[in-house]
Amino acid sequence: MKHETHNTKQKKKLLHDSCFMIHEQGFTLIEAVVATAVFAFVIVSVLGVYMSTIQLDRKSRAQRAVSQNARFILEFLAKEVRNGTINYASYAGGVVSGTSTLYLQNQSNIIEQLSLNGTNLVLTKNGSSTNLNSGSVKVTNLKFYIQPVGNPYTVAKTYNEQPHVTVILGLTSNYGAGALNTAALQLQDTFSTRSYPTRQ
Repeated sequence: MKHETHNTKQKKKLLHDSCFMIHEQGFTLIEAVVATAVFAFVIVSVLGVYMSTIQLDRKSRAQRAVSQNARFILEFLAKEVRNGTINYASYAGGVVSGTSTLYLQNQSNIIEQLSLNGTNLVLTKNGSSTNLNSGSVKVTNLKFYIQPVGNPYTVAKTYNEQPHVTVILGLTSNYGAGALNTAALQLQDTFSTRSYPTRQ
């Protein structure tokens, strides 16, 4: 009798312990939902920060590309205009109005043509062409305003003014179509030629 009671007590204890262990190892539905919600919130927050960082990086790369190209183009134009002369003979009738093409004669007496070809600023000399902007940037606007409009180096002295060129340049980055991935820059600068030879 005592033996049976002892066995019964052991069985009850084992049953109670196993029930307690099962209860301890499981999650309730509410706990599972709360854990999933917290996990989802953390993941969404991390992804949001990651996407913002990617967009910021693209924007900064676009702005850097535009500013570097603008600086290079303007420095190149300044050097060519200051060290050369405007070649009025390359324009129809020798008179220049607002134009998207600039003709210069450099110190080696070579004619250089700067013009817009599609979305590229192209330098042409000796029959070969070179893009002045990189592939990551598009030229969206290019205009040259030359003063005086006619050759000041003639005997007639019709145009008595130091030649200078005003450049209007628009650049846009080529990193994507989205507004967050692009950067645009509009510039204007004026360069005077150093050469002002005595009229014949």
